Amino acid sequence: MTGADLVLMARRRAGLSQRELAEQLGCRQATIARWERGDRFPSFEDVRDAIAACGLQLDAHLAVEDRSWWPQIAIQLQLEPVERVRRLTPRGGFDAVPVLSALAETGVPAVVIGRVAGALHGSPLVLDGAIELCARSANAIQSLLDQLDGRKIDGNVYELLSGGRLALTTISAGTNGYGDLARSAETIETEDGTVYFAGLLDLLRIADASNDPDARREALAYQAVIDVARAQRMREHMARAATAPTPQAG
Repeated sequence: MTGADLVLMARRRAGLSQRELAEQLGCRQATIARWERGDRFPSFEDVRDAIAACGLQLDAHLAVEDRSWWPQIAIQLQLEPVERVRRLTPRGGFDAVPVLSALAETGVPAVVIGRVAGALHGSPLVLDGAIELCARSANAIQSLLDQLDGRKIDGNVYELLSGGRLALTTISAGTNGYGDLARSAETIETEDGTVYFAGLLDLLRIADASNDPDARREALAYQAVIDVARAQRMREHMARAATAPTPQAG
């Protein structure tokens, strides 16, 4: 993870625009934009100050590097998103793919979050049988339940008549709800329509802000996916550079 990732996560968690954060830091909005695009690397002090301006604290510590997930993530990244989900489904467990298609068919505004969204990105964590969704409103949740024949079983968890469970919310930890997640959401196409799922940094932001006992492990997994994907892009860039023809002197 980069300092720019931390600035972006903190800014979105605080619900600030780039201009609002820049005003608090006494810099130009373009500076924040360059940090977040990766055009310029913020210093450690810049990152610390930006996070503080968002009302948060950078909790940095040293730990032994653990790349044990990297080989599995590399395999996941070679697969199509739907196959990534299937590969992480326990034998005899709930198949999330048909439910994702059914969600697309409803057309209800909602973004997939949690482990299924992580699996779509390449996370190595085994799925636990529930699809977490952040819907635009309470009316959107009710529309989903009406169309998918869902009945409440515990808190915000609903069981579907066709099998499987949905965990529904309108506000995810560390976010400002559906609109916050939708602007950076990614998509997959099914036969029945489009499925929207939260971006990796947003999943990391949710896990980082969550009190769930599994959240720390999920955050580490999402961070590992980011690191593996960046390492792969770097290797590909270096390979292209190594094979590029050398310009001939005039």
